[in-house]
Amino acid sequence: MMKKKLLYMALFTISISVNAQVGIHTPTPQHSLHVNGSLQVVKDINVGGTATTKGNSGNRGEFLMSNGTGNAPVWRSIESENFLKVVFVGNKTDISPSSGSYTGTGSTPVSTHENYVQTYVYNVNNKIDNAYLTYDSNSGLFKVVKAGFYNIVPYVTYDLNLNGNGQTAGTAKSTIEKVSPTKTTLTSTSTGHGERTLGIYHNMSSINYFNPGETFRIRCVYTQSFRLSSGNIHISYLTP
Repeated sequence: MMKKKLLYMALFTISISVNAQVGIHTPTPQHSLHVNGSLQVVKDINVGGTATTKGNSGNRGEFLMSNGTGNAPVWRSIESENFLKVVFVGNKTDISPSSGSYTGTGSTPVSTHENYVQTYVYNVNNKIDNAYLTYDSNSGLFKVVKAGFYNIVPYVTYDLNLNGNGQTAGTAKSTIEKVSPTKTTLTSTSTGHGERTLGIYHNMSSINYFNPGETFRIRCVYTQSFRLSSGNIHISYLTP
């Protein structure tokens, strides 16, 4: 008799588990399992699957993304969602040259005077992901490691404080330049300045596709003598 009672109780319990919603710390569960409180997962979380197959636990570094009501969420990588991944952050905190100045072109247009152009070098590297690109802090040259679109955003400044009277008016040009396989101007900005201009400030931005091994740099020139002063840059990889 006792065995029959236990059997009936077991069957009744199974029926409740199959058909009812289960609430933990709530008397009114809203889903098959409703937890009103903290949840600790010691191992993996499996999503999808069926009543007879195991769900997917994802891969290292992936995040869980909703697929909307009634659909199982999926594991996705950041690269799959067209995010911008910051791969380089640099600063220029010095003035180069520290004394004296670069000789300007003395005339316009500045675009015809390659010999007077100087590379903007970042002496402080706050962040670099060498899986995407490398940076030579001596030459100021970036070299691409991973193919894809890169968003290059530099801010550069010129210092003209050492220039005498009658020696500050002129034209400044700043350029994001691909160096290899061939020299190509990706974007540039050019501004004209009156006499007694003591500082010049340029913002640029360019999104371009690079293949592994290709290189680029930031270049600056002025039609008067100039020094390159503080600035910064951040470079992001546009995930496919």
